[in-house]
Amino acid sequence: MSSEKQHLSSALTRAVRLFIAGSSLFSQRVAEKLGLHPTDMQFLNLLDLLGPMTPGTLGQCSGLSSGGVTVVLDRLEKAGYIRRARNPGDRRSVLVLLQPARQKRVTANYDSVQKQFESVLTGFSERELETVLRFFSAANETRPQPMQARATE
Repeated sequence: MSSEKQHLSSALTRAVRLFIAGSSLFSQRVAEKLGLHPTDMQFLNLLDLLGPMTPGTLGQCSGLSSGGVTVVLDRLEKAGYIRRARNPGDRRSVLVLLQPARQKRVTANYDSVQKQFESVLTGFSERELETVLRFFSAANETRPQPMQARATE
C-alpha cells in the first residue's frame, strides 16, 4: 500500500470512528430523554431500518442472548414502542413490530440531525455519493458478527 493510501486509510478510519462515537453519544442522550436504554434505541433503529423481525434475528444482530433480547423487548413493549405478533410464516414464533405513533416520538429527536446530514450530502457529486455508499455497503457486509467479535482486554 502506498504511503498516501495508508494515510488516507488511517484518516478515514479515524473519521468513521469519530462519527460512530458522536452518533452513539447522541443516541444515548435521546435514549435518556425518552427514558430508554441505549440498547433499546438500537433495537428500534434495527426494526425501523429492517422491518419486523423475530426475537432470534434481533439476537443475531445484537449479539445478545435470548434472555437479554427478552429483557429489551419487555422494556420496549411496556413503554409502548413495540408489539409482538404471531409470525405468519412460522406459527411457533413471533414477530416484533414497531408501534408507529411511538416511533414518531423517537424519530422526531433526529429531525435536526437528518437535516444537517442532508445538507452535508448536497456538497457531494453523485459519483462521490456512489463511492461513499459503496464503502458503507461493503463495510456493512464485512463487519464482524456480534457473537464472533469479542472485546479484547
